[in-house]
Amino acid sequence: MKAVIFGAGAIGCGFAGQLLRASEYTLVFVCRTAEQAGYLNSHGGYRVCLVDRQKRQEIWVDGVSAVHAANIDAVADEIADAGLVVTAVGASNLSAIAPSIAAGLQRRRTIVNVLALENLKDAGKFLRNEVSLHLPANFPLIRFGFSGAVVSRVVTKRQGGSGADQPLTFIGDPPERFVVDGCQLRHPYPAIRGIEIVNNYRAHELCKFYMFSTGHAVAAYLGHVKGYRYLHAAIRDPEIREATLAAMRESQSGLVARYGREVAGDEETLHQIVARFDNAALDDVITRVGRDPRRKLSVNDRLVGAARLAQSAGVQPRALALGTAAALCFSAPDDPSAGWIQQQLAQHGIDSSLRQVCGLNVRRGFGRYVTEQWRRLTQGQQPGNLLLSLEQVIWA
Repeated sequence: MKAVIFGAGAIGCGFAGQLLRASEYTLVFVCRTAEQAGYLNSHGGYRVCLVDRQKRQEIWVDGVSAVHAANIDAVADEIADAGLVVTAVGASNLSAIAPSIAAGLQRRRTIVNVLALENLKDAGKFLRNEVSLHLPANFPLIRFGFSGAVVSRVVTKRQGGSGADQPLTFIGDPPERFVVDGCQLRHPYPAIRGIEIVNNYRAHELCKFYMFSTGHAVAAYLGHVKGYRYLHAAIRDPEIREATLAAMRESQSGLVARYGREVAGDEETLHQIVARFDNAALDDVITRVGRDPRRKLSVNDRLVGAARLAQSAGVQPRALALGTAAALCFSAPDDPSAGWIQQQLAQHGIDSSLRQVCGLNVRRGFGRYVTEQWRRLTQGQQPGNLLLSLEQVIWA
């Protein structure tokens, strides 16, 4: 059986491709550049390295071919007889690939499921709507399945490939589980290693978003404030570790109130997540984890959204306020989103910026907590300085 995968990057190759090949699919990647497609066609595969604190596993993923995304006709032909379609292009690029998916679905005689492995709430619904814009009004799109996916693996690096001495390699951690929405899929369901098909997908989606993603962000932003380069070094700082766990507990309280312990987990669940941040073999840099703070600070995302959920359960999100304030301090030369926030703060101050970026009022509730923490963290801040303590602000 053939799977068409949009996106030959970290999740497309380092997660979806590896698991689909292990499930006896042949793989056709739809690549953003002709160079990417040419490399995969000439080599017929790539390598995935799965690393944790105990072992390193290297997997050669074969059975690979590719087409250039610009050749919509060729992409549509591949979709026409595929057993599965997967996207891993980044949420902001889903609209761009919708015409190709629509063209392919129009050439099919049988149903197919489309899995959107994107870090976006309701990714399946969003993609379905985008595809519908490129189909005739009477096209029976309802016959096809569209689901998002909650992916457990972190893939941090891409090495080698075109023009390099070593083969194309993706480095990530070992987890294989991913959750998809059984209510949005069509029979027959895809048989894929690691897949978990559930009927309460929204609960699983929010639990991943408001525990793992929240903790990931808080650890990264506090790590940046204290001058760390790598996530594993930051999470080994006792202050950052405790602050990260505290923020995750606040968010988890909201999830427990809404979905129960069976889905949201317990204290051990949080420690298992934090242990993954401590994986030094991933060499995960803080600028990668913290990138695009403007999106991550938006009203329904992993920081402010988690705080709102905690408040709905009667929890005062003080630790989440600290993480949010640290995100407002994030600065990276190659991150336009971070630069934009710093420009807003410099030109308009915290009141206006917090309202525009986070939708918060600095004079009440969570907005007031964030403002207090931001003022404290930025006291005496200068580029390149190291904040030695979160409790007592001392700059080197």
